[in-house]
Amino acid sequence: MKRFWTLLFVAVSARGADRAVITDPAQSQALKRRYVALTDSWIKDIEFTPAERAAMQSGKKWEAEMTAGPDDPLARRILAAGEPSFDALTALYPGKILDRTVLGSYSDPNQPADGYHDEFSIYWNGAIAANLIKGRLTNRLGETGVQPLAHNLTIEFRVGAASELFGRVRDHYSGIRYEDGYLPIVTATYEREGIRYTETALASRPERESAGWDIAYVRFEITNVSQAKRTALLAEHIVLNDGHRPRFSKSRALNADGSVLLAQSDPAASFDDSAGRVEHKFSLEPGATTRVCLEIPYLPDSGHLPGPASCDHFEAVHRKVRAFWSGMLAKAAIIDVPEPRVNDVWRALLLQNFVLADGPKFTYGSGLRYNDSTYPFENGFATHVFAMYGFKDYATRMQPWFVGMSVTPQGAGRKYQNRRAMPLHHLLETWRLTGRTDLFDRFKADYYRVADEIVAERRSTMTGGGEKPLYWGLLPPDKPGVDVQASTQRVYVPGHNITNCQGLEDFGRVLAASGIDAARGKRYLSEAADFRRTLLDAMRRAAIRIPGRPPFVDLQTLLFRQTPDYGPEPYDDLALGRLQGTYFHYWVDMEFHYNFFDPEDDVGQWLADYVQQRNGFVLGLTRARNQTGGPYGWINNVYDGGYYNYRLRRGQVNEFLLGLYAKLAFGMSRNVYVASEGSPFIGYNTENGGYVGADYSFPNSAANADTLLMLRNALVLEELKENIETGRLFLLKGAPRAWLEPGKSIRAERLATYYGDISLKVESPEAGRIIASIEPPKGAWSTLELSLRRPIRKVTVNGAEYAGFDPGGTIRLNRGAARFSVEVSY
Repeated sequence: MKRFWTLLFVAVSARGADRAVITDPAQSQALKRRYVALTDSWIKDIEFTPAERAAMQSGKKWEAEMTAGPDDPLARRILAAGEPSFDALTALYPGKILDRTVLGSYSDPNQPADGYHDEFSIYWNGAIAANLIKGRLTNRLGETGVQPLAHNLTIEFRVGAASELFGRVRDHYSGIRYEDGYLPIVTATYEREGIRYTETALASRPERESAGWDIAYVRFEITNVSQAKRTALLAEHIVLNDGHRPRFSKSRALNADGSVLLAQSDPAASFDDSAGRVEHKFSLEPGATTRVCLEIPYLPDSGHLPGPASCDHFEAVHRKVRAFWSGMLAKAAIIDVPEPRVNDVWRALLLQNFVLADGPKFTYGSGLRYNDSTYPFENGFATHVFAMYGFKDYATRMQPWFVGMSVTPQGAGRKYQNRRAMPLHHLLETWRLTGRTDLFDRFKADYYRVADEIVAERRSTMTGGGEKPLYWGLLPPDKPGVDVQASTQRVYVPGHNITNCQGLEDFGRVLAASGIDAARGKRYLSEAADFRRTLLDAMRRAAIRIPGRPPFVDLQTLLFRQTPDYGPEPYDDLALGRLQGTYFHYWVDMEFHYNFFDPEDDVGQWLADYVQQRNGFVLGLTRARNQTGGPYGWINNVYDGGYYNYRLRRGQVNEFLLGLYAKLAFGMSRNVYVASEGSPFIGYNTENGGYVGADYSFPNSAANADTLLMLRNALVLEELKENIETGRLFLLKGAPRAWLEPGKSIRAERLATYYGDISLKVESPEAGRIIASIEPPKGAWSTLELSLRRPIRKVTVNGAEYAGFDPGGTIRLNRGAARFSVEVSY
């Protein structure tokens, strides 16, 4: 075993660019277990605050009810009490407070995806991990593939005479936070023995100090906050997961071949060889402050490229990185609402998604889960959110990657029938939000081929005489494009048909509305309209009706009762029953993203109601299947945004707000706002602060983007009919009533819509009065509908009394003015 670790070490660190892949699954598993055990060990001795302990204890009393469902009883309780809020949800159950996030830099989408894009992990206690090792692992299905395993380098920080883990006693700890609440610069403050230790950590990629990878820059400010002279002790404990021990030379920690693991600024630092710790000791008078600054290359640096670590250099890098990310936000749309958490969250998630992207490849996650993965549905939709928030060119440059992995059987694999239509939809979204047709110019041969293939395939099932079969006019059988464990056989897949039908219509819309190829576009639109009618009719006829439930239509197989592993009876429990029930819920959410279902469509309502009533949600979040043998109830935070946006389109505002606040309260960690895909929840958040462990899928760019999309839609939302704009644009349709209480205001600037950018400010200077200023888009909208969600007595628009409102709280503004000044009495 020792020889294995030696070979691994040489392959990874000595040559840098030749990053090793461990080929033996057993050795891979051992490396991963060792790393996860290290990071999990940190939570054993935590002392939580009395408030944290009380919240965890109080939450336990709801867990049996949360598990049993079946219609999310705690969420029903919140809805019955009135408009949902963050406080209403957090009063019932604790969130994840032992956070973990990433440190990373921006990568240019104009540059190739190769190179070093991996991010550092930084944990709840400020510990930093680098040098992600990959290897072959055998999954639960017996398939072996290359996956991220573990970070080889971990640096713990310890303080005080007992070398206590930084942040262990939470009464004296701030927890990790983003600088200013949202910048991808992490700070934390801990006080022990009269000394305050403040950590600040960030990542940058300096041209002359790196061979292409990021460097983490860390500063500890150490201050005597007591009234007496004190000794301050700080140590960096260096853990190499491959089992080697670091050595120390000339203010640097090195690995076996002399590559730099860490450089530090304290000339008097010592090294404990037996413990692997760089140690600092300072005698401080009352009020005195000193600093220690560190530089950690993501990969061990055999070239010794960085100069000596210094705090002056840290300050310079900090200023540069802070200015860069602040400059990115200055280019973005602006959202300013009365809840500081919401304002911090949207900025943090937007910048975090820039960090996660790998050049032109918008990656799904970071670290041990999904580090190099991207998906044309989840990331494809997430890409459009960049455009909505002001980064239209960036969003366009992210789209080509998804075309290559979708439009050929070689690129899409077993998911081809479904994936091939996704770029057609993304083409329309890109055109609507940016006005650009670059994607069509580059991939038009693929787009036309896929569209013609969809038409030909659906016509291939229009055969035979006599009574038409249920699948007449639908696509031929295929395996549902999900987990191979749930895709066991070829069936008529309604979900694939929805994606293909909407993709065909969307492509026809681009061709016709843009004038690129109007005649061909109209033919595709006509075909898609027939496809839609045929598909909705088939789903209505396939519906299984059971008294006391909404009609049941599975999107995985049209012939549900006749399909083994699915039928014959509908799913009783979507999360805790059959595997296919869980995927039914995910399919429902995914198809809502395409806006295939209109608010009044009966099938859309059946689908939404079924997932809500049959254990699809817990405290507003989509349930996931529990891990095999695991004690916790899980959630999946990626597959709920489509459902909640559909509820908003139907005017079910409180249900929408339940979903938005559920994401803020439980779908992400509490302090650095890191969202996930699957994560343990019930019975987990009430132990150890819901510790965000190394092997959970935090962060997740699609979950981040869905939160951003819901916030955008709460403020600005287009009315659509079969995914075609009607000309009606809703303003504040999903905004909480509390945001317009007296003395509060809502501001949005440069938010992208399908008609162009919009800016608005709506404020309530005093009780009974609201003032709105709206700069409408320049495109072909027809009506702006401003929802104030309170009874209205009188309205003036641009100084004149106005009758275009209903007393229930909605004002309708027609085209004509370049700006609207609205005054409302209620």
